[in-house]
Amino acid sequence: MKRVKPQRYIAVESCDKVRRNVFCRNYGKCLDYAILRKWPGFSCQNCGCYEQEKLEGQALTDDYARCMALAFVSGAVELS
Repeated sequence: MKRVKPQRYIAVESCDKVRRNVFCRNYGKCLDYAILRKWPGFSCQNCGCYEQEKLEGQALTDDYARCMALAFVSGAVELS
């Protein structure tokens, strides 16, 4: 298995400017990696570890929580 390689990316106003493979089996690991380092964002553009995955049930809920955590630490959203 290849090691995931997300790249630190600046926060952007439009999500179409950042290349992410959100349906990758490794996406959650990359989110966790970015959150732990408090990156403003990350890109999958130069990562060769893409593996298709379909999320359902609790896995989908967990992935959503990680996405929100990244948005929070990057300053893109505020918890009220």
